[in-house]
Amino acid sequence: MPVFAQETLSLRGLIEEAKNNNPELQALRRNIKAKEAKARAEGVLDDPSFRIEMEDLSRDNPFPSPGNAMQTKYGISQMFPYPGKRSLQKGMALKEVLMAEAEVKVRELEIVTMVKDAYYEYLLLSESIKILKEIKGLLSSMTEIAKIKYATGQASQQDVIKAQVELTMLINEITELEAEREVGQAGLKALLNRSQEAPLQDPSAIPQKKVDIKVEELTEKALEINPALQKMRYEIEANQIGVELARKNYYPDFMVDLAPIQRDGRFDAWDAMFQINIPIWQRKYDSQVTEAQSTVEAGQYKLRAEENIRSAEVKEGVVKVESADRIRTLYETSLLPQVELSFDSALKNYQTGKIDFLTLLDTERILRKTRIDYIGSLVTYYKRIASLEGVVGAEILEE
Repeated sequence: MPVFAQETLSLRGLIEEAKNNNPELQALRRNIKAKEAKARAEGVLDDPSFRIEMEDLSRDNPFPSPGNAMQTKYGISQMFPYPGKRSLQKGMALKEVLMAEAEVKVRELEIVTMVKDAYYEYLLLSESIKILKEIKGLLSSMTEIAKIKYATGQASQQDVIKAQVELTMLINEITELEAEREVGQAGLKALLNRSQEAPLQDPSAIPQKKVDIKVEELTEKALEINPALQKMRYEIEANQIGVELARKNYYPDFMVDLAPIQRDGRFDAWDAMFQINIPIWQRKYDSQVTEAQSTVEAGQYKLRAEENIRSAEVKEGVVKVESADRIRTLYETSLLPQVELSFDSALKNYQTGKIDFLTLLDTERILRKTRIDYIGSLVTYYKRIASLEGVVGAEILEE
């Protein structure tokens, strides 16, 4: 049964819902079960063989059976690989299980990052709509003030018209943002494996947390726990086992065969056979070992290259987070308070006739843009943290 986030729409609830319900993750988890089943089958002996040999059959009976043969052998044979081969085969299969588990974690990280990105975008649109509705209230008040001033002859009718036009444009902007939010909801529902008809609650209040990050610590953590790197390490370990398995080909496999003999209805003798293959074509096995060793070395170089990329991505992510934090701080400590103070002053000055209505409208537009840009700076900050978390492979910011 699908698991849905309850009542309030929190990021934590959405992440858990995506982990539980996302069909891609479900498919990858089934792949783990398949690999586990394969691992249980590896290392088990092949089925034994059973045969019946009948000798000196009677010409008078065209349908041979043990009953009309002078001598019948019942042979049972079993093939045994060289000691150590079966355990190595099982070891490789178990590494494939670990690789499948790491693959789930890789995709889980990607989907969690996508959920966070979609959630913050949904949050940005919701907060922007809320801000525009608040501005709409201010514009309504400004329109009433303009009407009063017009009625008393202190302002022209043009001020009233400008206010009404600005209000209409604002309503259109709200309508467009609501449409964008609906599209964003559709993408978020797809990640959660929800029906498009299912309701999606409003997001929680925008967070105000900050994180203290250090490049060295995050780089070390990323190289240690990032599941993509871990998957590559498991693959290298599996290939190293493959080298040992290739070396076992220098040694023979063998087969044992036992055959009780029936004569005249009585078992009076036994045949026994021991057989081995002779691995004399050494160059073939040399090539197999070389191939396996080269695969290991190639994997090690790829891992090193990926580690370098991850280190660079961590550095890039930290720089972007710090840059977004500085911009956010600038809005919080300077720009937003100044713009709000400027609008309050402009509104009072318009009421007393010190400025015209166009100047007041310009101040209102700056206030609207600054408030939305501030929310955008917050969302950018949290999005960049989410992206950095995806690179590291662990949470940096707790909800």
